[in-house]
Amino acid sequence: MRVNVRFKLWLEYNGKPIIGYGGANLLRLIDEYGSISRAAESLGISYKFAWNYIKKIEDRLGLKIVETHRGGTSRGGARLTDVGRELMETYFHYYNLVNEALREGRG
Repeated sequence: MRVNVRFKLWLEYNGKPIIGYGGANLLRLIDEYGSISRAAESLGISYKFAWNYIKKIEDRLGLKIVETHRGGTSRGGARLTDVGRELMETYFHYYNLVNEALREGRG
């Protein structure tokens, strides 16, 4: 019998979940594109959903994770704060550790 091992990983703060794979991936794409709208579009979610997700994390942490700026003739942009980058990097660090452990366990 062949079975697949799957897992869900999330980070918590003060006992409340703050970010899972989708949120970490959203932050990764914001970092890559410099844009919430481009990141949301590439994930197939609305800008409003992405923005609300970011605000929910910021409200739970009490800290900014994404800074936005408007640009005159340009469309503006977004970048991760140091806290946002640390959150993203922490998530993917543990996600990769678990994935590697599962790969090694296949023998």
